[in-house]
Amino acid sequence: MRFFLILLLLVGFLNASETNEILLLHSYNKGLKWSDGISNGVESVMQKHPQYELTTEYMDSKKIVSNSYFEELFRLYKKKFTSRKYKAVIVADNYAYEFALANHDEFFKDTPIVFCGVENFNPDNIEKHMEPYVTGVVEYKDIKKNIELIYQAYPAIKTLYIVSDSTFSSLSIQDQIKTEAKAFADKFNIIFDNMVDLKTIDEKLNKLPKESAILFTSLYVDVNEKYVPYSKLQNFFSHSRFPIFALNKIHLGEGVVGGFMITPFEQGELAAKKAFEIILEQKKPSDIPISTPSGKPYFDYPLVIKYPLLVSLLPADTIFINYPKSFFEKNKKIAEAIFLVSPLLFFLIVGLIVNIIKKIRLEKALLLQSKLDNVLLNNIENGIFWKSNNDTILGCNDALCHILKKEKREIIGKNVKDIMPNVCAKIDTINKNDSFDKEIEITIEPIPNKKIDLNIKRKKYTNEKNQDAGTVTILSDITEKKRVANEHKRHEQFVVQRSKQSEVGEMLSSIAHQWKAPLVEISAIAQELLYKRKKRDISEQDTKAFVDDIMTQVQYMSSTIDDFRNFIKPSTQKVVFSVSASILSILSIVNTNIKNNYITINLLGEKKEEFFSIGYPNEFKQALLSIINNARDSILKKRESNSSAGKITIELNDSSKGFIDISIKDDGIGIKRENLERIFEPFYTTKQQGDGFGLYMARLLIEDKMQGKIKAIECDNGACIFIQINKH
Repeated sequence: MRFFLILLLLVGFLNASETNEILLLHSYNKGLKWSDGISNGVESVMQKHPQYELTTEYMDSKKIVSNSYFEELFRLYKKKFTSRKYKAVIVADNYAYEFALANHDEFFKDTPIVFCGVENFNPDNIEKHMEPYVTGVVEYKDIKKNIELIYQAYPAIKTLYIVSDSTFSSLSIQDQIKTEAKAFADKFNIIFDNMVDLKTIDEKLNKLPKESAILFTSLYVDVNEKYVPYSKLQNFFSHSRFPIFALNKIHLGEGVVGGFMITPFEQGELAAKKAFEIILEQKKPSDIPISTPSGKPYFDYPLVIKYPLLVSLLPADTIFINYPKSFFEKNKKIAEAIFLVSPLLFFLIVGLIVNIIKKIRLEKALLLQSKLDNVLLNNIENGIFWKSNNDTILGCNDALCHILKKEKREIIGKNVKDIMPNVCAKIDTINKNDSFDKEIEITIEPIPNKKIDLNIKRKKYTNEKNQDAGTVTILSDITEKKRVANEHKRHEQFVVQRSKQSEVGEMLSSIAHQWKAPLVEISAIAQELLYKRKKRDISEQDTKAFVDDIMTQVQYMSSTIDDFRNFIKPSTQKVVFSVSASILSILSIVNTNIKNNYITINLLGEKKEEFFSIGYPNEFKQALLSIINNARDSILKKRESNSSAGKITIELNDSSKGFIDISIKDDGIGIKRENLERIFEPFYTTKQQGDGFGLYMARLLIEDKMQGKIKAIECDNGACIFIQINKH
């Protein structure tokens, strides 16, 4: 029994003396953001296991790289580590990793090694006898993904300047950087620089074109192999005139725009978790897979807006820092105080939380909507671009690229006057007051001997403060539309003129009747002149009287032919004309023909005043002539079976709504109810030898050319045509 008690005490003593220590061996120094980030990740896991103690050592390999230093460090670590037993050794970055593998049997015999932050990892480099003891987390910087992201968010880029150094960790991925950068050599120029001196780097950057960007990989030592304090990097980031992208999240918030970034915290956290899988779950290191966490897209929102990058083209899972705070975020403490003071505001706070959730969802929806808008914009046939108030083009669709025969990267980020000087010059000439309420039509020549007509619409847009932020411009190619319109106009004028010529026969008949009387009168005057000369000598006074009588008849005949000539001449542009005078003019031409058919025309007018309209007077006369001739034919048709007085009444009135009303009534055979609309159709006629073209042309002339109205109204006796045109 006594022996058993002694044995129990001995076992308890041994268990009490057993260490629960974990070693974290850093390649670099404390205070370096990367090293501190890994420590924070490891410590976040250690807090969940307070029975274990963490010991941290720093090799300081960024500042000191001499062989003598590492020899002294080896002797120091030999004294520190050989007499201590660790549950696990977590090594951070390549120096510590290589050191632990090389000295495992001497310093850490039978102790599991968990690595993190190791770049250019190759499992074949682990010796066979070490494989059972090793697992960890690989640090992989996705160079290709970052360059693709830069090109996607900054399509105007011409040069990418890649900054690196000659430290051990940088040299391990140097070949990866150069290889993956070659895939983009045909899209923009790429400069790789690992011989950087911060004192002279501005001279290098000033030689770069305006549309350049910087990809920062690492810079711990300069070209002179001197350690670069982080404060100098911060100064470099914050004063760069080009957008800087980075591979490591430690630089975010220091002046770097963003990128696909890895985080040291994640490296340390995953490594610590693997260590506790070995310690607590008794897993073998070789059974725990080596993991390679991928970078995530992080961006600093104010810098995205500053340069600017195309937010809509960033990945959907982009994480922003320094995003504008909502009202609730800015006044969180006040809201919490109100919540404590008044429980009645509980529902209000719940409502605010719901709004925040909706905001997050809305942001994602807006991001998706933005992508959809890009698809929609690029499927619109009209060219569209939007510019800032300083005339910088912020975006455009594919149709504009087609019109200008340029690529997007040649347009976006440029001054609109440099890209479209002809368009801007013509807009300034036509639209000196910079008015946005009307459309502008111009002709440009994007390529030699290729002219196109453009219709330009512009609209200002505002920012979140409702201030003018820029202008959206739509360019519509109307070359084909204008050609078709001109063809239609020429065809329409041809049809009108042909229709007018069809009325010429009727008018010539009227003119022939009108000329008979003056010709008979002139013949009588000539006979009288011969008779008097035989009887006696004719005095100068008698001669003048004969001449005056002849000239009176000639002037009447000349006036008649002038009216006819003016009628058949086409009107080329709109003019202000007297409606009353036009009606009287057409009646003077057809008067004789109408009288010879024993038809009376009465012209009635309100207050006997003169009305004016704007349009084409000759085409207006042509429409009246067609209607009067139809009225005459209707009366003559009725006389074949019934006696008819033969009366046409033209009434002219002033409408209260700014129109002139004209009604033409006759006492002919009338129009059947079902034909009131059909009589204006082309080729529809009730006459045996009619062509159905007269009233169709009347509607075309009144409605299309005069922008008026014409219709047939049902009457008890005869027919009535009603015309309404604009009053001037």
